[in-house]
Amino acid sequence: MRRRDLIAGSLAGSILLPASSFFPGATLSAAPEKYDVIVIGGGLAGLNTAIHLSDSGAKVLLLEASDRVGGRVRTVDYSDGVIELGASQIGPSYARVRDMTSRLKVPLGEGAHMYAPYSFLVDDQLVTKTAWASSRLNRTVGAERERMPHTLRAMYLEERIPFDSIDGWLSPEANQYDVSLFEWLRNQGASDEAIRLIDQGMVDPGVYGISVLTMMQEAARSALGLSALSSREDLADMDVYQRFAKLSSHVVGRMSAFPEAMAAHLGDSARLDMPVTAIDMTATGSTVTCKDGSRFNADFVVSAIPFSVLRKIAITPGLSGEQADAVNTMPYGRMSQVWLRVKGEPYWEKDGIEASMWGNGMFTLLRQEIGYGGERELVSVSAIGPRATKLDALSPVERGQVAMDYLARVRPSTKDRLELVLAESWAQQTYIGGVRHSYTPGQVIRFRDTMLLPHERMHFAGEHTRRLEVGMESAMESGERAAIEILQRTSV
Repeated sequence: MRRRDLIAGSLAGSILLPASSFFPGATLSAAPEKYDVIVIGGGLAGLNTAIHLSDSGAKVLLLEASDRVGGRVRTVDYSDGVIELGASQIGPSYARVRDMTSRLKVPLGEGAHMYAPYSFLVDDQLVTKTAWASSRLNRTVGAERERMPHTLRAMYLEERIPFDSIDGWLSPEANQYDVSLFEWLRNQGASDEAIRLIDQGMVDPGVYGISVLTMMQEAARSALGLSALSSREDLADMDVYQRFAKLSSHVVGRMSAFPEAMAAHLGDSARLDMPVTAIDMTATGSTVTCKDGSRFNADFVVSAIPFSVLRKIAITPGLSGEQADAVNTMPYGRMSQVWLRVKGEPYWEKDGIEASMWGNGMFTLLRQEIGYGGERELVSVSAIGPRATKLDALSPVERGQVAMDYLARVRPSTKDRLELVLAESWAQQTYIGGVRHSYTPGQVIRFRDTMLLPHERMHFAGEHTRRLEVGMESAMESGERAAIEILQRTSV
């Protein structure tokens, strides 16, 4: 209700008013190259910013550098269907996403992608779930031995969050946790082997380079969202990931239909293939220059792109202090994915072992996908961090062959049972630059409150500027915030 009240307070009475009511001097007959607001980036954050501003009467131009909208929401087609390379689960507490899909008549279906249960590839040796606790490869200690390798982090982090509210990470009391995950694990009594396994399952910068406070924010928000909804008896025997999938929703057909519907709502105001190279601001306005030489003028600019991309754009006057440091140093994780199709007899039926695998070798995750209708034909194999960079040096076909050769060696039942569908890497997406952002130890305190402050006539949106939410919902939250900032700044 507070979110709705805030929007209502900021936008009330504005939907039917002309742009000049919010932007003195602007008229609906302004020249095409002059806008009230230019939004840079066509992910969910930028799209939501543009929609809120446009619906409030502002003349908005959204510039997306690539040939599609959606950012890390990306659906690709293959011969037998679609593959969701990025975000695909609409969580039970994703109110903004659900409101927008309803408004734009984007159909949702119950449930999200599920993955078959895990077996484990520890030091390239296959261990079943039932054998793990007593396996000689299990070198963890005490209660750790009963936990599966991919749940060790939950044992020491998600189950021990020191605050119980979604804004707890913003409090001064939480600043003491702006330390490395390694330090936290050590203080919680984790063994050397548990720390090693946790580190090998993480997107960089890993346990030594990531602030545990930002991880606590994510874990707290997800846990609080589930706790109010997961009392159903049919969920009692499921782990947190399975419960989340069961309680979530998906876009019927393809996830990319959601950002595409948002772009369609904006109409000609959203333009593709328009990478921005420069943002110049004066006391009276802003000029945005694109790679093709196009120039657009506006009263305000919103950057809704990852800092990994923004740092390549010339900004005048330049950013300074902690805000500049945040843009220039915030790390973005690497992930390289190979998608394979199961052919012939399913390998998991041939050897009787759980179909998905968590590993600490060349690949971190092999996830055998169970479709919404129960179909089981796709497998995604993911490498992270330095392993992703090594894989990305190869061609997509070579990546697929490396993945299949590796799997045939460590799990013989997969030999001749898999074929390449596609290979993709988030780090190789020029206008994205990584699978997700992170904070290094100490950066939460330094950047959390300062990096999203307006700079001259420039405002900031994007998942990296989140405050209370996670995932797609945090991108929508940030876009809403940026729109409100501009509307409040220009009100009379």
